[in-house]
Amino acid sequence: MRPTLCTIAFAWLASTLLVTAQTKLPPTPADYGQWETLESGGGGRGGAPSGGLSPDGKWLAYGINRSNGNDELRVTNIAAGTTKITAFGTQPAFSWDSHWLAFSIGYSETQAERMRKDEKPVQDKLGLLNLATGEQTVIDAIQSFAFSPDGTWLAMRHYPPEGSGGGRGGAGGGRGGGRGGRGGGNNGADDDAPGATLIVRQLANGRDTAFGNVSEFAWQDQKHKGKLLAMAISTPDKTGNGIQVFDSQTGSLRVLDSSSSTYSNFAWRKDGADLAALKSKTDDKHDGPTHIVLAWKNLAESSESSHVYDPSGDQKFPAGLRTVAFRRPSWSDDGATIFLGVAAWYPKPPEPKHGRGAKADDDSAAGANDAADDQPAVEVWHWRDNEVMAYQAKNATQEARRYMLAAWHIDSGSFTQLGHEVTEDVTLLKHRNLAIAAEWKDYALERSIGRPSADIYLVDLANGQRTKIREKLSEDHYLEPSPGGRYLLYLDHDQYWIIDVTTRAAVNITKNVKTSFVNLESDSTAPVKPPFGFAGWTKNDAEVILYDKFDMWKVSPDGSRAVRLTDGAADEVRYRYVRLDREEESIDLDKPVYLSMFGIWSKKSGYALLRPGAAAPEKLLWADKSLDRLGKAADAPVFEYISQTAEESPNVFVGGPELKDAKRVTDTNPFQSKYAWTHSELIDYKSANGTRLQGSLYYPDGYEAGKKYPMIVYMYERLSDGLHHYNSPSERSYYSASAITAHGYFLLQPDIVFTRSEPGLSVADCVTAAVKKVLEKGAVDEHKIGVMGHSWGGFDAAFLATHTHIFAASVAGAPITDLVSNYGNHHWSSGIAETDHIETGQQRMAVPLYEDLQAYIRNSAVFAVSTMTTPLMIEVGDADGTVFYHQGVELFNIARRARKNVVLLVYGGEDHGLRKKADQVDYQHRIFAWFGHYLKDEPAPAWITEGESYLDHQRDLKMTKSP
Repeated sequence: MRPTLCTIAFAWLASTLLVTAQTKLPPTPADYGQWETLESGGGGRGGAPSGGLSPDGKWLAYGINRSNGNDELRVTNIAAGTTKITAFGTQPAFSWDSHWLAFSIGYSETQAERMRKDEKPVQDKLGLLNLATGEQTVIDAIQSFAFSPDGTWLAMRHYPPEGSGGGRGGAGGGRGGGRGGRGGGNNGADDDAPGATLIVRQLANGRDTAFGNVSEFAWQDQKHKGKLLAMAISTPDKTGNGIQVFDSQTGSLRVLDSSSSTYSNFAWRKDGADLAALKSKTDDKHDGPTHIVLAWKNLAESSESSHVYDPSGDQKFPAGLRTVAFRRPSWSDDGATIFLGVAAWYPKPPEPKHGRGAKADDDSAAGANDAADDQPAVEVWHWRDNEVMAYQAKNATQEARRYMLAAWHIDSGSFTQLGHEVTEDVTLLKHRNLAIAAEWKDYALERSIGRPSADIYLVDLANGQRTKIREKLSEDHYLEPSPGGRYLLYLDHDQYWIIDVTTRAAVNITKNVKTSFVNLESDSTAPVKPPFGFAGWTKNDAEVILYDKFDMWKVSPDGSRAVRLTDGAADEVRYRYVRLDREEESIDLDKPVYLSMFGIWSKKSGYALLRPGAAAPEKLLWADKSLDRLGKAADAPVFEYISQTAEESPNVFVGGPELKDAKRVTDTNPFQSKYAWTHSELIDYKSANGTRLQGSLYYPDGYEAGKKYPMIVYMYERLSDGLHHYNSPSERSYYSASAITAHGYFLLQPDIVFTRSEPGLSVADCVTAAVKKVLEKGAVDEHKIGVMGHSWGGFDAAFLATHTHIFAASVAGAPITDLVSNYGNHHWSSGIAETDHIETGQQRMAVPLYEDLQAYIRNSAVFAVSTMTTPLMIEVGDADGTVFYHQGVELFNIARRARKNVVLLVYGGEDHGLRKKADQVDYQHRIFAWFGHYLKDEPAPAWITEGESYLDHQRDLKMTKSP
């Protein structure tokens, strides 16, 4: 049959498209900077309406971040599809009436750095967008802001003046808007918070009212109705200090209190007109102030009353204690009690002596410095210390701010101390005159080595009396009160128990349920296997909703009834409750509730709706993608979620309650279509003991069937659940997955399951099994496989380089290389001893070094260096506070002594992760040079083959330094 003109044209078009597709090139590092990362707020129910959907569901605010630093804020009119863009906009907040959007405006990294070098303050601006007209106003030097609860006013606090302790760059508190919005404050420090000008704008007419020397402000916490703005005044000479309240409805200004004291820590009672604050009080004998508690009930109403509690005037107040500003006061639900923090009030230290050569009236630091030089610089580390000295020193500021909870009963004026020790947690029970105290003083040492326990008490708020209800409860952080305060839920020996706080009776509520609510398959070596968690409680504390591996169960508090609400086990789909209102106390099953779905083996995801009385949830969305971050507009039936795959850039979809009609509102990385790109695939394999495992396999950009490629294996515990996560290429993200595939490599991310006390051998077993499975596909060159990881993944890469022979090259970033020497070390960034992390943390050794030394040896990279054949590049930062950088140095020196091919990169001043842009880019370049040489036979730079002397490197830096 003769070809027609139409078929000829079609064939020409098809061949042209094929050629075009084949000629697409992967992105190069020069292209990476344009790639976008989506930052969305995820709805706005409860609390302040921040980014994401506006309360009326008509607008979407989201951030776009780029590795080149050209970040921006986008605001989209959902119906019209129009978008307004502001460069370097951040922290968006909608007004409650959805008429306005406020946000901070920063600077590019380059500009901010230039300003710092020029010793200029880096101070954010405020952007204010009228959503109806599109008009945008910019106000300079705004540190914090907040909309009034009714959305008609905006409070904007400028930065304090230079030299006042807060005037340079950096954000202040209260960037959000809406209900209970606040700003300023001094984070509970004893020194005065500096005052700054506060501008309060009436949005309807743009009229501004200015208030001077405001150190802190807070809107009344009453949704849609709050009209009162409390302000703390802090003047340089303190003569005008006080508390003022502005009534935005009448325009009136009242002074509630004034003195030379410092005022701070406003606390509005939710949905009321009751205000509490702290007023400092000092004396000549003590270090720092105590605080008088001020309270006003029914402010601006005819029944208004004021109340004062001065601990120094209360003979029953415990001696040696003070009320503290680092615990903000809080109200009981009924407004009858204010809760506050108390702590030791230490004597004032003597004035520093003047050193030799310093005049008596010299107010410089010379005398103090000389006195300090005369003091011994010694720390006493003792085996009886509950916390090791490194932890104590690192966390000294935090530890000094520990407090004990107390109650001030307003009507009677009485004070009740609820906490007995600073080493305990006291949690108030809602709607009850009770609290629970978890006291671990007797178990502090065990707690510091990963075996937490506590005694649990019920505390009477009226008199502070305690009743012990549970002794030595393991993993006490799983203890949870019900929202109504009737019950306590806790975990004990893999079962959930409930205590009735009225009868004190304890019941095992899960012993007769034919499922496990604890992950018995977990490879954790902690004393208690982790539970799958719980969704919350139904109304009136009627039932608790627990999770097993796949499903949700509604269980009665007495354990007499358990009902499975979902049907995930049959298809191995995990159902979990989606909390759309951040302020909800209970789950109302009389209304439809939204559930997330995730196929633990398929990696599909979606959402379902559980309708009242339904036997099973109704699937709304179910796709072979990542569908997550479901959110809802605060005041409208409008929903948003984000959809993405490894190939499809993340985008926000917005729709109605059924979700199926959702439309795409954002359009990130549209230029990706111009480039060759990866695609992902799920692989299944088994460990040596038959455990089913999976891995994510990403193909090289522009993959051609029939061609063999090199492959890089990247590891960190289990990563296959991220199969559908999109990755934007970046030189600053030095292990960037999309940069790896753009360089022409397969990327394998295998899951690792650990055997107790055998972390290294477990890695070798699981990773080699995954590699063999990929090799069966025939697309990877078995002689061109590299392996790479960082931190705990760096341990994996170092161990595989020294214990296996299937890899042509390895890169180990910040690795643990010797479990023996590391056992006696510290996480210097946090101060904790490694004895905890090694036994019950990621390293899963379970027992101390001295109980199984051989296990520590056979699972350490350094002890197998003699048989190492894999070229290894190690990266460390010499200020690493997580893994002591000598772990990398140790392996390097031992391997060097054994004449093994090893290179060590030491980044000066860097921590566990590289922070400096130049270092991030340099490390990625070296990674690809290393793998390029050993996996792709590319010419090696001299630093790989010959090394680079210190002096030569310094000369190279001078030659390449920008003029």
